[in-house]
Amino acid sequence: MGIYETNCNLIDKRIQAGLDKLSGNYTVTQGSVPDEFSFLKIQNMEFNISRYDISGVGNLVTMKCKSDAMQMDTFTLMPYMKNLPLFTTDYIYNGENRIFLNEIYDLSVKHDALYDRYIDMFRAVDQRHKGLTDMPTKPCWYDDIRPVCISKKTDASSDEENLGIFAENLDIFIEMEKESEMLPYPERLKKWELNKDYADRLVDCGGVSTDVFKATLGAEKTHKFFDDIFFGTTVYAQEKS
Repeated sequence: MGIYETNCNLIDKRIQAGLDKLSGNYTVTQGSVPDEFSFLKIQNMEFNISRYDISGVGNLVTMKCKSDAMQMDTFTLMPYMKNLPLFTTDYIYNGENRIFLNEIYDLSVKHDALYDRYIDMFRAVDQRHKGLTDMPTKPCWYDDIRPVCISKKTDASSDEENLGIFAENLDIFIEMEKESEMLPYPERLKKWELNKDYADRLVDCGGVSTDVFKATLGAEKTHKFFDDIFFGTTVYAQEKS
């Protein structure tokens, strides 16, 4: 098997493993994605995009790119029902080279002992894998609300460990969700507003990957993609009350 086929298989393996893990704990329902967003060509990368509802949790988006020059997959969970962080991951393959990020964004309505304990657990994952080479990230406005950013640059010899980091983090997220209580109104409204503000600021103030989308789609269409699909703010608007 060539490296391109290996990379494509790793993409399918990671996304399916994430879906299987969520399906073992929640009702996962695939939502519709309009044609304008189900397939996006961003620069020279072609993405197939799927959206799911995770019952009692929130919005999941997966993206797969299997272009010849570079391959990439994204798995992003935006919770709405409980006091949980945004969980977003990107894995990029270029021949034998790998770059991946596992990020936690603090979109919490409150900090309590439970919330802070789980943030420390996410941080501990990075410490357990500190033997992998860190990849510095560019400073950005969201650094202050990103308590955990596992950003690594590896080669194919670390593929299983790379995927293992995703699995560890997703397990922690699920455990945190199970231990957290459903948010009452008006805290659920505040959670939705925090999610919406984050999605808007990514477009308005910029972000590394968001800027690439904006350059292709324009700001207005990027807002619509984020609201309707990627973060699901319009989908979950009814959950505010």
